[in-house]
Amino acid sequence: MNNQVKLLFLALLLIPISQLIAQENISDSLMSFHQSRMKINETAMLVLGGWAAGNILIGTYGNFKASGEAKYFHQFNAAWNVVNLGIAAFGYFNAANSDPASMTNIEIIKDFNSLQSFLLLNAGLDVAYIATGFYLKERSKNSSSSERLRGYGNSLLLQGGFLLAFDVALYFIHQHNADINLYPHLESF
Repeated sequence: MNNQVKLLFLALLLIPISQLIAQENISDSLMSFHQSRMKINETAMLVLGGWAAGNILIGTYGNFKASGEAKYFHQFNAAWNVVNLGIAAFGYFNAANSDPASMTNIEIIKDFNSLQSFLLLNAGLDVAYIATGFYLKERSKNSSSSERLRGYGNSLLLQGGFLLAFDVALYFIHQHNADINLYPHLESF
């Protein structure tokens, strides 16, 4: 009987310890997930920044060397990508300076869900940019400023198309990361 009491006491003591160990493993897994998510964001912001810098350089050159519709196309590309470059710089430094230890497990999950929702919202905006590009091109047919409208419309088609591909790809890359590094660990959360 004395051995049974000792075993029962030992079992009761091990249950909280095993829960703490499991919780610690979940925390480690979530920290690892968060770190890989931030690395993905760093890379994505470098891609966006590279796209923006290239468009600013080529667009600025084209604005001064081209004429007509092409001039307006390059002009709009350069201006549009000043904003993209700012977003890329902010996003990169935010990801690079992220401290996963400063976030709770719930905050990491909420942050991921918020990012996924944000990327889907952006994809919707990208479709609106593309639609606006088609609208400007159509409107140019009956306008005295047809070259400008066609140039701006073509630029919106290019920029909206790139951003749509970028946001959708980033959404699925993050989703794949979550499928591998997050969701399997949530079962015991």
